[in-house]
Amino acid sequence: MLQLHEAFSRPGGPTQASARSGPLPPVTVHVFNDIACPWCHIGSRRLQRAVRQYKRRYGQAAPVKVQWNPLLVDNDVLMTGEDVNGYVERRWGVSSADPFRARLVRAGLPEGASFKKWSFMPNSLLALELLALAADLGQADRASDLLFSKTYEEGGNVSLLDELLGIGESLGLSSRDELSRELVRTDGGSLRMRVLEQDAAAKRRLRIQAVPHFIITAGPKCRTKYSLNGAHQTSDLVGAMERVAMEEARAAVGGRKVAAAAARRVLTPYGTPTGVLGGGGAAATGPSPIMGVSL
Repeated sequence: MLQLHEAFSRPGGPTQASARSGPLPPVTVHVFNDIACPWCHIGSRRLQRAVRQYKRRYGQAAPVKVQWNPLLVDNDVLMTGEDVNGYVERRWGVSSADPFRARLVRAGLPEGASFKKWSFMPNSLLALELLALAADLGQADRASDLLFSKTYEEGGNVSLLDELLGIGESLGLSSRDELSRELVRTDGGSLRMRVLEQDAAAKRRLRIQAVPHFIITAGPKCRTKYSLNGAHQTSDLVGAMERVAMEEARAAVGGRKVAAAAARRVLTPYGTPTGVLGGGGAAATGPSPIMGVSL
């Protein structure tokens, strides 16, 4: 799989993509993140801007969708959440979150992420359950934005069921009683089991160790992929979307040429095929972390 800097420098890369005519293959951005990760708040804002820019550039000719996936960064946070200063002292032995917050503010302000009322480090299990339910109903983007804003801009504690029920009402997901029952279920078919299974799969099978993490794919069975680890700049995300679409478009054209040539080929009396088979570029496969930003 190509590294991101190689993708940008190759012929037909993002700098040339905007000149291409005709539709591009659909792109899916698989986001692995956690509401308890402040860098994911910044990464989410950058991704939103990247999707808007990509859609403005290509419109209906290049569909893109975002798929949100849970990845718990710290399973040891108290179920009711922790004061952010107490959390950083317990985990890293520092007395204040202010230096950490200052770095986040510098990175986040251009994206509209000011961290002006960040007070709690949440246990995000219930919040990720709510996000999974919202995804089932096509509201994952809005739910993610509300959860991050509640945590980092409004001083809320999304560890608490009541906070999440209020967000669920804003999304129109279901009644408070129904939503409460759904979020606290622990049986085999529950949202909780789904979140924990997806979390384990991301860590063990995909070996994702830091969030936010983006796997950007295109084509049948996501055969063309790029992987970006960390809160990448908007331009990186747009470029990766363009690149993966261009790579997949070339692979699809190459595949059609191969099929057409195979249909046309004629065997000689000795069984040797005549004619030239068309070739396609090799599809990039497998996640490959590029640069990481972790808690």
